Order: sequence, then structure tokens, then C-alpha cells
Amino acid sequence: MRTIVTGLVVCLLVLGSLPSHASDPELKAMAPDNVGLTLQQSPVLYFYISRTTSDPVRFTLVDARQTSPNVEVLLPSPTRAGWWPIRLKDYNIVLEPDLEYHWYVSIITVPGDRSKDIVARGAIARCPIHECMTEGLGLRCDKHWVTSLARYGIWYDAAACLNELIEANPQDGSLRRLRDQLLKDVGIILLTAN
Repeated sequence: MRTIVTGLVVCLLVLGSLPSHASDPELKAMAPDNVGLTLQQSPVLYFYISRTTSDPVRFTLVDARQTSPNVEVLLPSPTRAGWWPIRLKDYNIVLEPDLEYHWYVSIITVPGDRSKDIVARGAIARCPIHECMTEGLGLRCDKHWVTSLARYGIWYDAAACLNELIEANPQDGSLRRLRDQLLKDVGIILLTAN
């Protein structure tokens, strides 16, 4: 018994001496693991944060032709845990058709040292509507539209529409379940959920 207790004390001492990142908020981009499509010139992107933070939050957008950011802006600090929109229109950002962009949301934990940032990332490309729209898939926002867009790979518009539906109908649990399924389908797993 004494050996077990001694072993437990040693394990606790070792664990206590390891650096802890448990206090870091969970940060995720609402993005598929490949390049997601949008029909919008200035789509709405979303990121998830598990709690509020006093650290600055930065949005960065880089197109595939560049090595430096096209856009880099500080976002308003999240005032609650959950999904937060980045409305590209608010920053006068227009995506060019058929061009891949990489986007990042970073929590700046140590100003001036990007290696310490907590980062979530996604990739997006704008598909011209005449190339990507299929017959019978109209421009509206409802559950059917969300699933149809996701099926055709127009992932960002599906996610934005679904988040708008949830904001308008927070009591509708079926919308949250649909979002959970949409996230699961692209491999987004949250340790905390909203």
C-alpha cells in the first residue's frame, strides 16, 4: 500500500510540474478540413471560443498568391463562450472568384510573439454562382437549403445560414443538432459545446 501511495505522490508531483494549458480557451474555426466554398463575395465566417478572454483576437486573411496577409484586423473581444461571426463585409473584404484564401483567428497571448498565439484556421474559395449553383437550388435560408448547400460543397454559406437560423430561433433544438451534424461531418469536435 505504501508503494502505491508513494507512486501516486510522485505522479502528482510530476504532473504538477508540467506546464498547464488548461487555462487556454478552446478556439476552433467553423471550417472544413479542406477548402470550403462560398457563393458570396463577402461571406460570414465563424469561430468558436470556449470562454471570454481579455487577450486581443486577430483575424488574418491571405490569398494563395501572397505570402503576407491581404487583411489583418483586430476583432471585438468575445463577451461569451460560443460561435462568433466575422462578417467580411464589415471590413470591406471581397473575395475574388476561383481564388483560394486561408483565414486565421488568433488569440494573441504574448504581443509580438506569434509563436505563442492560439490559432484556428480555415480555407475558402469563392465559386461564381453560375458555376456552382445547381438547378432547383434557390437562394433562400432554411434547413433544406443548408443541407443542399453542404451536399454540393458550398460549406461556408450552409454554415452561415444555419447560424442565422439558430440566432433567429434559439429554442429550436433541431437546428443545433443540424449544426452539430454539419460540424461532425467535417471533423470539428468541440471539447466544450454551445
